[in-house]
Amino acid sequence: MWRRKIGIAMMVVFLPVNAPLFVLAAEALGWNTGQPDWLVGLSFLTLFCIGGFLAFMPRISIFRLFQSGDQS
Repeated sequence: MWRRKIGIAMMVVFLPVNAPLFVLAAEALGWNTGQPDWLVGLSFLTLFCIGGFLAFMPRISIFRLFQSGDQS
């Protein structure tokens, strides 16, 4: 359940539309990101996709992947 909540929160925070707002806020606070705007946008898109995977992919158990079908 925590994975889904974190994924939804990441999708809201890292919407690709928020990337220019992040750059403007960083410049207003006097922080120099030193990164081009397209790289900030690409990183927001990547983190948005990771949030989507966390929120909507089914849970996969590592132990079940390596079990054989015959349990006798």
